[in-house]
Amino acid sequence: MAFLMFGGATLSVGAAALVVYLAAIAVYRLYLSPIAKFPGPKLAALSNWYEFYYDVVRQGEFTWQIQKLHKRYGPILRITPTELHIDDPDYYDVLYTRGSGRRNKYAYFSGRFGYASDTFSTVDHDLHRLRRKAISPFFSVAKIADFQPVIRAKVDKLCKKLDGYAAAKGSVVRLSRAWMALTTDIITEYAFAKSYDQLDSPDFADTLHEALVAIYVTGHFALHFPIVFPILDLLPEWLVKWAQPDIIPVVGLRKTRSAPRSTSTCDLAERVRQIRDGINKGHEAAAHPTIFHEVLNNDELPPDEKSNARLGDEAQLIVAAGLITTSRVLSVASYYLSTQPALAASLRAELAAALQQQQQQQPYDDWRQLEKLPLLRGVVHEAVRLAHGIVTRDPRRAPDAELRYGDWVIPRNTPVSMTTYDILMNERIFPEPEAFRPQRWIGRPELERYFVPFGKGSRQCLGINLAFAELYITIATVFSRYEFDMFERDETDVRMAHAYLVPYAKWESKGIRATVRKVQQPNSWGSLADDEAFGGST
Repeated sequence: MAFLMFGGATLSVGAAALVVYLAAIAVYRLYLSPIAKFPGPKLAALSNWYEFYYDVVRQGEFTWQIQKLHKRYGPILRITPTELHIDDPDYYDVLYTRGSGRRNKYAYFSGRFGYASDTFSTVDHDLHRLRRKAISPFFSVAKIADFQPVIRAKVDKLCKKLDGYAAAKGSVVRLSRAWMALTTDIITEYAFAKSYDQLDSPDFADTLHEALVAIYVTGHFALHFPIVFPILDLLPEWLVKWAQPDIIPVVGLRKTRSAPRSTSTCDLAERVRQIRDGINKGHEAAAHPTIFHEVLNNDELPPDEKSNARLGDEAQLIVAAGLITTSRVLSVASYYLSTQPALAASLRAELAAALQQQQQQQPYDDWRQLEKLPLLRGVVHEAVRLAHGIVTRDPRRAPDAELRYGDWVIPRNTPVSMTTYDILMNERIFPEPEAFRPQRWIGRPELERYFVPFGKGSRQCLGINLAFAELYITIATVFSRYEFDMFERDETDVRMAHAYLVPYAKWESKGIRATVRKVQQPNSWGSLADDEAFGGST
């Protein structure tokens, strides 16, 4: 009896201590925190469970909830116990660009993918600079220009498959998956000199779509419970396959093996090991530099920065970022060009005129020349804008000085975020923002300031040049050769319904699907007959 009484008293004391502890946290967060004075809902100031509800329970709705809060509280507000958010397109450069001083990433967000050691997840400004410096040369304008023959070859390979769909009248192509297969084959070829060859997959069945959905959805949960990915790394693959087969390629992306083994094409750390050990012979045959062959031979990186595990994380970032955002842009472009036939006809006319100029020794021989075509440039920009890029916030911490926003003084090291989606869909800058209007970019250089889907500053997306090269070459080639009729047309298939770092349409969407017709014209961009004029053999 005495023991029971003692045990009960102990539980009571423990419960009381917990209540006092939670009350103290609440008082601190609501009244004593350095950011307690900033406006915002009390629930958000009290706990990250507010964010969890919209991110996890409501399946990626926090981006829209933050917009609603701004309408209520103004352009600056507190959205979590530790973080401020600003909705003011003109403040973006202050927070993110190079000239604004050092900016560290918020470590909380690195937990989204298990505190990976890739460049995107790197917290410290100086370490990020070291890691980025080793990779950025391979995404320069000159390097991507040299890589264009490979891009054209992959696009031509896709076109040969589209020829088959066109010949089988009424046959429906899953365009969303076709674009993902294309962009996957391009980025894996550039990274490893070994493409995944997903363009060879019948009906484009084999893509990383399901795996990436799984990793981004899991990442939202892991943001609040970072132990998720370390646990996944420890589990045997047979168990993960039994419990959640869609996530198996994700586990393969992350795991590192020290010994040779039979592996899927998705095991990126294994691919790094093969390159290091000289097993990957694709590099010798490749006519272009490859990212990880060169990084492993970089003398400026210390050995721990070139481990299989670290570069496996980097490879996961490069492959995922290189395929998902660009493929979504192509889906957006193909939907709207197909549903606006007059616009598509105008684009073909512009491309035909440029081809004629090219034959008159005024060459449009690469994507940098294609960028000069006003309507094509507008199509690419508008498709990128409506594809959005990263659609969740990306906080920064200023370690060296306070930040200021209007009359507000933001304490040093406070996480402050903005969301590029808010800028790209701003009605003041882009009237009727949900409409696909390429003409809005023609003769409007002032809009470039607000073209932020790739970010800005020292952490701007590394792959911006590769993405533009793919987009200009693919759209110019494909839409000068083919017309598409959307199958079971539904605009919600290209509109964001879930903000999981990157945007996803409604879950029941089957993606962009279409029937294919060949354009009746003798010459078109990227055709083998025009290859010499287009800048070299594919």
